Amino acid sequence: MPPSINLITNDRFKSVEHRVMANRRGPRVSVACFFSTFSLPSPKLYGPIKELLYEENPPKYRETTVRDYVLSFRSKGLVGTYALPHFKL
Repeated sequence: MPPSINLITNDRFKSVEHRVMANRRGPRVSVACFFSTFSLPSPKLYGPIKELLYEENPPKYRETTVRDYVLSFRSKGLVGTYALPHFKL
């Protein structure tokens, strides 16, 4: 799962570092999925799902657009760090 799962679930579900473990039963298949709104920018905000928030579990992340999330992600480069700390409250 991508790190954005942490943001929308308010850390209820956590992303893990991808580690491949091949087995001998057959070929390993990976599918990469990409999405972008750069061609059609959207002002829609994404943040913790409201139903997962309550007094003892307040939001841990601020809302953001896909564009801002992707820009933060890309600014980190491929050094194994997440974009999420930028959105922590």
